[in-house]
Amino acid sequence: MDIAIERVQRGDGVVLVVRGRLDAACADELRHAAEEELRRGFHDITLDLDGVTFLSSAGIRVLFEAQRAVKAAGGRCFIGTASEPVRKVLDLTRLTPILMESAPTGHAAPRTATTAPRPADIRVGDLLLVGLEPCGSTVLPGAVVGSETALDGDVPPAAARPLPRHTFAIGLGALAESGPLADRAGELLAACGAVFHRPPQPFAAVDYLVGSGDLVPEVQFASGLFWHGLPAARAGFEPAGEEPAVRLDDLAVALLDRAGCDTIAFVAVGEVHGLVGAELIRPLAAATPTDRPRAASREVAARWLEFSREPVHARHMAVVVGVATRGTATGPLAGFVRPLGRGDVRGHVHAAVFPHRSLKRGPIDLAATLADVSAAEPLAVMHLLGDPQPVLGSGQSEFVRGCCWFSPLAVAEDRA
Repeated sequence: MDIAIERVQRGDGVVLVVRGRLDAACADELRHAAEEELRRGFHDITLDLDGVTFLSSAGIRVLFEAQRAVKAAGGRCFIGTASEPVRKVLDLTRLTPILMESAPTGHAAPRTATTAPRPADIRVGDLLLVGLEPCGSTVLPGAVVGSETALDGDVPPAAARPLPRHTFAIGLGALAESGPLADRAGELLAACGAVFHRPPQPFAAVDYLVGSGDLVPEVQFASGLFWHGLPAARAGFEPAGEEPAVRLDDLAVALLDRAGCDTIAFVAVGEVHGLVGAELIRPLAAATPTDRPRAASREVAARWLEFSREPVHARHMAVVVGVATRGTATGPLAGFVRPLGRGDVRGHVHAAVFPHRSLKRGPIDLAATLADVSAAEPLAVMHLLGDPQPVLGSGQSEFVRGCCWFSPLAVAEDRA
């Protein structure tokens, strides 16, 4: 008999009901099912083995591997019920207390009695905000820095700016060091005391500096934006309809609606379905009036910017930092934001790409999540763009699922 696995969702957890033989020929199916639940963000997995007719050592190994993988992601995976053949094998191998949940109700009851009611799940169009926690009235202070015409080669000398743990930043810049900034400024993202910088060269490796102890990264901006403070609101996000992923512009609109304001700062961490964007691949010091990134000629711009011809970095993780605003931006943001896609939302968004990590479904801690994801080597830093051209356009950056944090943002100008 082949193995059959049925998925049953119960609140924040999932039950995998397994029937058939759990042996070398079929055990991989259970492994893949557990891995898929982790990708979906479900870290509380119960195995119902009441319909399993045979358990071999290969099956035991997969049970151990599933439990270890879920535990490494901060979750729990146990056998809830088991058939007589499974219980006999577990008892004889003395694995019952390790792999089986001894008192299922004993775990759940205290949590139900002491845990506050879970925040609401809210559907907004084709996306679902999971466990939304509102932002309240807190407004984060931010500033636009550097030169508005940096992409034309106008990069004046810039002072080093410290970026402590609760400061976030995006733009064109470099880690502070000796040498002209115009030679080194590239795509840059900073979050929770870590800075990720892509040098302006083709196929450049991402450089980075993670603050620790008294070490606070310092950055020079050719053009950029930073804000101080952790965003107050948070929610998980995932597709709500038939679409396989969440569009970046749809997410920005949903967060603006929930914040109830015209401008927000936001951070997101999620599994990538596909990123669309650009990377600066030549130093701004080489720009001339006719040969520069913002030239009217597409051919000239292509010598400066590497555009994604199609969505890239699928099945990786991305840390996304950005600002979004409604309508035509005025004031300091006027020259800093561009249309994100559909509707009147505009923004400026950067993403740092990492190997895949499993995220819990729903709201999670920002600092801990960024520390976990950024423990791996960064693979890319991109300026995300919407490319809506019919047929030939690359489309919009999309995410399978993830978590986001956001707050209203008040932006000042600081060109010093």
